Amino acid sequence: MAQVFASEIDGDACSVECLHPEAIRPLLGRSLGGDGARAVGELFATLADPSRARIVHLLAIATDDLCVCDMALVTGMSVSALSHQLRFLRERGAVERRKTGRIVYYRLVDGHLRDLVLGAASHVVEAG
Repeated sequence: MAQVFASEIDGDACSVECLHPEAIRPLLGRSLGGDGARAVGELFATLADPSRARIVHLLAIATDDLCVCDMALVTGMSVSALSHQLRFLRERGAVERRKTGRIVYYRLVDGHLRDLVLGAASHVVEAG
């Protein structure tokens, strides 16, 4: 498994002396390491497309799983275009699907993604 958080400082790699060890000490083991930073960057890249951001936000505000046709109606996207974006989101672990007969329903994978998207939407509204 990749190391998500950096656990130590490489004293040989830094040419300056640590000026504020009391500020740095509580951060050790909590800041993102290279693998963690890459994963966070990939998550934001997944959400960077406006169509995907709309889809994820729609799923975040929904109280239940949504079918593809209903999402297409709300977003104004074609079923084909929506399905393409949902496949992209599913392959990156952002959404899950379940099939009931011929109808496919989607939901976000977890509350963390929901909180992230809702927080970002609140930020945009407040900043705008």
